[in-house]
Amino acid sequence: MIDVATLTALSKLLFDGLAILIVFILYIKGNQKRDKEYEAEREEQKKRNEELQKNYNSMIQDIIKGVSKKHLTPVESKNIGKIEKQINDIINQILQETGASRVCIVKYHNGNKDMTGKSFLKMSMTNEVVNLGVAPIMSDFRDLFRSLLAYWCHEIETKECCIISDVENLKNIDITMYQYLTVRNIEAKYGVGLKDSEGNIIGFICIEYLNKLDFDLEKINKIMTKDFPKIETLVALDGGVEYEL
Repeated sequence: MIDVATLTALSKLLFDGLAILIVFILYIKGNQKRDKEYEAEREEQKKRNEELQKNYNSMIQDIIKGVSKKHLTPVESKNIGKIEKQINDIINQILQETGASRVCIVKYHNGNKDMTGKSFLKMSMTNEVVNLGVAPIMSDFRDLFRSLLAYWCHEIETKECCIISDVENLKNIDITMYQYLTVRNIEAKYGVGLKDSEGNIIGFICIEYLNKLDFDLEKINKIMTKDFPKIETLVALDGGVEYEL
């Protein structure tokens, strides 16, 4: 026979064991619930990340398309074509009236960047007319560093014009520019800065002579007083040289 004390002790052990079992079951179920909630949260976060990545990729593609598809509309192309023709007609007229060897338009732009992120300052010839027997140089005058003609660009920037009646005078001023001009047989050069609607210098018009004896400053000034405003307006409308990305 089991006495009352033993039954009481056994009952207590059974009760304690049952309580522990219930706690353990509840613990397991709680963990399972937390695991399910955690898994559901992970799935939701995964979906959000996928959606963000999808939106990001779409944005990048839009940017790429926007950069690569810079096509002019037919109307824009036609209008720019008209402006270009007017520019060439006027500089050709200046060529004839001044008796110059070459008249050209050069526009400023940037090109690539250095290691600090600063853009290189460059320039390109966009319009050129030459007299009979004079070789065009526009195809070679592309993406040149402005430092190549440092004296010239500085004069244009600070004085809005640069006059070189005799290239020999450049020897003690800018030897690099002197050599650049002499290699191309340019003996005299006249230039005026071109501005945009906000007054910023965006390039220059240049009148060059292979024979310095043909250089007549008084005649040039008179002709430019008449034609320069038209050229500057047209160049500003033309929009300049496209920047490199």
